[in-house]
Amino acid sequence: MKRFAQKILALALGIVILSAVTSISPKAEAATATSRAGIVSMATGSLNVRSGATSTGTVLTRLPKGTYVTLLYKSGSFWRVEYATGKYGYAYAAYIKTVSGTSTSYVDLSTGTLNIRTGPSSSYAIKSVLYNGKIVVILSYVNSEWCKILYNGTQIGYTRTIYLKPTASKMNWPAPASAKIVQYFSSGTHLGVDIAPAIQGVAGDRIVSAASGTVVYAGALNGYGYVVYVNSYVGGKYIQTRYAHLKSPPIVGAGQTVSAGQTLGYMGQTGDATGVHLHFEVRIRSSSAECIANSASTPVNPLNYVTP
Repeated sequence: MKRFAQKILALALGIVILSAVTSISPKAEAATATSRAGIVSMATGSLNVRSGATSTGTVLTRLPKGTYVTLLYKSGSFWRVEYATGKYGYAYAAYIKTVSGTSTSYVDLSTGTLNIRTGPSSSYAIKSVLYNGKIVVILSYVNSEWCKILYNGTQIGYTRTIYLKPTASKMNWPAPASAKIVQYFSSGTHLGVDIAPAIQGVAGDRIVSAASGTVVYAGALNGYGYVVYVNSYVGGKYIQTRYAHLKSPPIVGAGQTVSAGQTLGYMGQTGDATGVHLHFEVRIRSSSAECIANSASTPVNPLNYVTP
C-alpha cells in the first residue's frame, strides 16, 4: 500500500511539473504585417533551421534549395522564420535571398473560409483553406483577380485577390487584455470607443499603439486626463490615434517614434471619466503636420480600423 501511494505521488508531481513547463512555453508568433518572403539559396544541399540564432542550435528541420519561407525578423546573422504552421526557428541569413516586391495582406471574409488553390483559377484543386484574419505574403499578382501567396510558413498557393486586404490598412487593437466595448462611436457626440478593463473597475491594463508612428502629445489634457496622441500613415491616409484616461503619466514622450503594439501607458480613470476605461479615437488628419488641435483632424469610427 505504501509503495502504491508513492507511485501515485510521483505521478501527481510529474503532472504538476509538466503543467508548469507548458505554462511558461513561449507564445508562438504568426506571420505579421512586417513579414517578408525569402527563398533558400544554397548552392547545394539543404538549409538547417535551428532552435536558436546560433550555429550550435538544435536542427529542427532542413529546407531544400528553392523553398519559399516566411521571414519574421532578423536576429544577428539569422532570420527568425516560420517553416510550417505554428513552427518557428532560425536560419542563416546568408543562405536566404529575400524576395523583392512582396507585401502582406490578411484574409477579409464576412463568413466561411478562404480557398487556396493549386493554380490561379477556380478550376484548380483546393489545396488548403485559411480563416478570417490570417496574414499571408503576396508574392505576385497573376491577373486582376488572382494572386500567388506564401502562407503557413513555406506553402505556396493561389487565391482570389478580392478576399485579401493589405495589412497597412489594419491597425492593432489598443487594449490587448480586453475586447469589451462599453460605449461606441457616435458622430458629433462620442468621438471614439470606450473599452472596459479586463476586470471591472481595476486599472492597470496595458495600452498599446494601434500603429507605428510618432508621438505628438503625451501628458494631461483637459477631459482626456492623461492622454497620448500618435500620428501615423495608414492605408494611404494621415491618421492620428488618441488614448485617453490613462492611469498615470504616459511612458512615452512627444517626439518619440513608436512601433505598432508598443506600450504607451496603462488604463485608468483620469480626466472626465466615470469609471476605469480607455477612450480610443481614430482621426483623419488634414495634412502631414502634427495636427494637435481638434480642428485639424476629423474623428472617424475606430472600428473601421481596428477589430477587438
